[in-house]
Amino acid sequence: MNLNFTIKDLTYDKLEKLNIKCSTCQFWVDNSRMSFLDDFSGISTLWGFLKSKYFELKNLNNRKKFTLFFNNGGGIIKAAFSGKRCIGVLFAGRYYLFPKLKLFNIYPPDNDSIFLGCIYVMPEYRNLGVGKKLLMSIEKDLIKAKIGSIESIGKRLNDDMDLEEYINSPIIPVKFLIKNGFYIKKNDNLFPLLRLDLNSIAKVFLEGRLFLKNLVLERGARTPVAIKKISSDK
Repeated sequence: MNLNFTIKDLTYDKLEKLNIKCSTCQFWVDNSRMSFLDDFSGISTLWGFLKSKYFELKNLNNRKKFTLFFNNGGGIIKAAFSGKRCIGVLFAGRYYLFPKLKLFNIYPPDNDSIFLGCIYVMPEYRNLGVGKKLLMSIEKDLIKAKIGSIESIGKRLNDDMDLEEYINSPIIPVKFLIKNGFYIKKNDNLFPLLRLDLNSIAKVFLEGRLFLKNLVLERGARTPVAIKKISSDK
């Protein structure tokens, strides 16, 4: 099946109008089992702690507006469209925009990285490259912004997680992340932390462009210039 689709950046208002389940998802908001001291101990800087608490307190009053606070807090929302239909969504941002991260054994991620929270593709459009294109779109933006890496929690299917729970969880499968260049940074039986180094991708891209440029110049130098002989006959 050939699928034509485009990737667009979304604001909160546009996401709400799409009527896709991601606009009301509360998965990354709930961290009610954390104590205040546990919360603070997992964060490397006071400023990071304060930003995290500020974001959480804003969400406590109206959890239905998570995507609004997420977007206003610098979160990145991308969507894939086939025609006018939204078929996939990606959420990414600084780690404090995902309060539930503190419940995972691998917390905290790298403060300087962008955290990839979710890539959701509608069931009938899966395995058609939609998730990969969403990921490539944010990679391109982050490389331009000189962000060095993306981190994400991956999910594994094993005896501690049934198939229904695995499918419904918004956490991205480990296999998908590995296939797209991520490597395991902190291992865990269920939810390891994975990382993609964007600096290496940018380096390979620049080296490729330089190679092609030199190749064109070299071929141009080797190609003889055809000189048209002007007849002197009258």
